Amino acid sequence: MEATSGQSPHCDYCGTTAWLFLSIVSAAGTILGNVLTVSAILLSKKLSSVVANYFVFSLAVSDLMVGCSIPYHMLFYLLDDFGRSRMKCLLRFVFTSFACSSSICNLLFIAMDRYIAIVYPLHYTRYMTKKAAFFLIALGWLISFSTASIPVFWNEWHEGVTCELVNVYPSNYIKMIVVPMFVLIWVTMLLLYSRICKEASGQQRRIMGSATVNPHSRSFRDSKSFQMMMIILGCFTICWLPYFVITIQERSMRNLESATLYEIFFNLAMANSCMNPLIYAWKNANFRKAFCSLVRCRTPDSQPFITNHVPSKSNSLNGVFNLTCQRDTSRTDLEVSVGGDEVDESKCVDSGVNGL
Repeated sequence: MEATSGQSPHCDYCGTTAWLFLSIVSAAGTILGNVLTVSAILLSKKLSSVVANYFVFSLAVSDLMVGCSIPYHMLFYLLDDFGRSRMKCLLRFVFTSFACSSSICNLLFIAMDRYIAIVYPLHYTRYMTKKAAFFLIALGWLISFSTASIPVFWNEWHEGVTCELVNVYPSNYIKMIVVPMFVLIWVTMLLLYSRICKEASGQQRRIMGSATVNPHSRSFRDSKSFQMMMIILGCFTICWLPYFVITIQERSMRNLESATLYEIFFNLAMANSCMNPLIYAWKNANFRKAFCSLVRCRTPDSQPFITNHVPSKSNSLNGVFNLTCQRDTSRTDLEVSVGGDEVDESKCVDSGVNGL
């Protein structure tokens, strides 16, 4: 396949038909999926009343920005001389960094929300209030903006330089700010989900000790809850870890011969924003119903929704896990309460995972 005239001299893959096709599909999928997620939450009172969905909404907005940044990124390989302007070149990385950083921060906040729901289920509504959620979201966007805008004032751009990250971003900025933030967030997410698995497994063992529990109940590691957490952490790791590894390598060694590999890993990192709506929204039955309604040009609340949370006097939540207090023991997948009411754990059995 022949490259277009605007192809980067350092990236043999950029500008090819395959590159254009994958970039367009990635951008279209990311934008469409996150527009559906944002619309579903905005148009559905039942979804917007759930505090946990505030983080999903913020994640969808940041991922939507990631999708919009892909076409701008493509222009540097398709148009001659487009990257010779200082502001155009810096905006390429600042906008993408801002969108990706906010997306990663929102992933962390979702993990934190789930951690509180699992480890402190009876105090969830007291800890994770609307004000707390808004504060965390605002803090994440502020940190992302502050971090991403640093290269506007601290960069190595000069006249005639090729507009590539390894040429524009200072090595110390990548090593001292970008990479440590990613490692910190990744390790924190790993610890949070590990703690969630441990706590949920312990709760299931206690519940299975009851005489009323179905003896054929599956272990937590076989449940959809565990599988979902592995998908969340696995996708985040697979998509982002190779990108940061190749970025450090290129910036440290100034190895422009691996620019093609860098572009491939960059697209893989962007693909995480396309996967997030599937992981955090489509796997939830309420969101699936809302999506179907939107595709049919109907109001989401016109369709019946599944209620999968413990009613609370102070909040109505729909978290990743819910502890259903009933005597029916026909279900198998463990869910832990995110409600704030006091419950009798001996009467609480698993009720099947239903998404977030």
